[in-house]
Amino acid sequence: MPFIPLAVTVAGPSVRAEVPALAAGAGLNVLQVLLALAQPWPLAYAVDQVIGAENPRPILLVVAAAATVGLSAVSGLVDMAAVMSVERAAERMGARLRARLFDHAVTRSLRWHDRMPSGELLSRLTTDVGRMLDAVVALVEILVPGVIMLVTVLVILLFFDLGLALVAVAVLPPLALLAIRQRRRVRAAQQDARAESGRLAATTTDLMRNVRAVQAFGRTDRAARVFGIRNSALLRTEVKAIDVSARWAPLADVVLAVGAGLVLVVGGREVLAGQLTTGELLVVVAYLADLYSPVRALTRLSSTLAKASASAVRVAEVLDSDDAIVERPDATTAPMLRDEVRFHSVGFGYDRDRPVLHDFDLRIRAGETVALIGPSGAGKSTTLHLLLRLYDVESGSLRIDGVDVRDCKLQSLRERIAFVPQDPWLLDGSLAENIAFGSADATRADVLAASRAALVDEFAQRLPDGYDTSLGEGGVRLSGGQRRRVALARAAISNAPLVLLDEPTASLDPAAAASIMRAIRSATADRTVLLVTHDQGTAAIADRVVNIEPLRGGGQHGRPDSDAAGVLEEAPRQARPQPQRFA
Repeated sequence: MPFIPLAVTVAGPSVRAEVPALAAGAGLNVLQVLLALAQPWPLAYAVDQVIGAENPRPILLVVAAAATVGLSAVSGLVDMAAVMSVERAAERMGARLRARLFDHAVTRSLRWHDRMPSGELLSRLTTDVGRMLDAVVALVEILVPGVIMLVTVLVILLFFDLGLALVAVAVLPPLALLAIRQRRRVRAAQQDARAESGRLAATTTDLMRNVRAVQAFGRTDRAARVFGIRNSALLRTEVKAIDVSARWAPLADVVLAVGAGLVLVVGGREVLAGQLTTGELLVVVAYLADLYSPVRALTRLSSTLAKASASAVRVAEVLDSDDAIVERPDATTAPMLRDEVRFHSVGFGYDRDRPVLHDFDLRIRAGETVALIGPSGAGKSTTLHLLLRLYDVESGSLRIDGVDVRDCKLQSLRERIAFVPQDPWLLDGSLAENIAFGSADATRADVLAASRAALVDEFAQRLPDGYDTSLGEGGVRLSGGQRRRVALARAAISNAPLVLLDEPTASLDPAAAASIMRAIRSATADRTVLLVTHDQGTAAIADRVVNIEPLRGGGQHGRPDSDAAGVLEEAPRQARPQPQRFA
């Protein structure tokens, strides 16, 4: 069964931690098998020793009935204990596997996330992990006891009557061949269904995330059409998978019924010939049900394993991905920025064959505010991403106080930088929680101080629950300017020496933009600031403005003295006093 080695590889650490609980569950299931094997004997004893006896003793019927009830009660308790042990272990495995998946995915590079839609990743994190857990439970609760039951019943039947045993097992080889063939078909159908399920999840997430745009442009009909296409595709693949699985059930039942009919005919003739008692025939028929029941369950288990196998492949694709910003083994703590940030001959492109920056030089002195302006697509925001090592430079170097950022520990590097993106990235939490997100050890006092610095306190007290007001998904309960000020407060609370601002006043009205400008001056006092903007008014707060001009060939940028690489024009600004160096 391909699922077993694949699942062990994918969820190895999670499985190993739960081996004792799974083993206990398997042991209880084996005990339940033994109890099931004992259950026909009180009936057989009652038939042969009481009902069919010349001098019956009615008390023995009571004893047989009590034994039947007792065995059933103990079997039920054992079954309950087995289910609790196995399914609790499976849920703990699932929690560990989901955590491992999340931890791995959240550290992948943005290039990887650009290729992996968030809805698709969510589908793998939830539905696919769930199907793997279903298979783990089925393996312990169906496969282990089923195999034990099958082997034990065969031994008992051989002890009773070799001929009857051979008749009973005659149908198993063709059934096994059919099961192998069916499993391949089910697995292929389930792989198609899981792929379509992931696409539907990605489409749904995208549409719901942008529901305001859908409604604002009056395109609910188009959204419904896009969703409908994916939904119909999933329906077709799921129906196909169901059909493939469903066709197997009656075929297996018919084959097993043929075996049962043959045993009844042969066993009945032996009773008539005096070679078996009626009670013994009843035991054989009961054991035959015990033989065919696990066979039937095992054949249907192939469908569950096929689904889980398809899901395990999808989970493995995430865990096997190595597209990440790698921290070097000898990485050191990032410097505190006391001298300068230096881009030297930097080259980078989101697509390898389409560079965004080429031979790019820029120097930012500690304590200085530099505004980076230029046309859209010129690579302004890219410089911020490279400083954060959300992407790595492809050529040249990017240094802080002479230390290449690629030689720094990622955590320490990002602790030195506060980032305020154009989209503020607010969480579905309270105002205080969103501000505190900028620091690992922020206190309530720190939150309030950062709020004052970023002028958040001007509107915070007007919110229904003040700083404990939930902002909703993406901060929808705030205006655009308020969201930007919250993002500035999150940067202010970090105490990072370098602040990166990406289009802080974009799409704001003059009054909101003016408030953001005041908040920027307050929140970034005595810090080094790299500001990306299209707005000359916003750029006026900078000590220096750097204008990136595109290449004549399109899209690439470079040093002022590079004739083929475009132009960087620098102009000083006197909008504020010369800043002191950061210490």
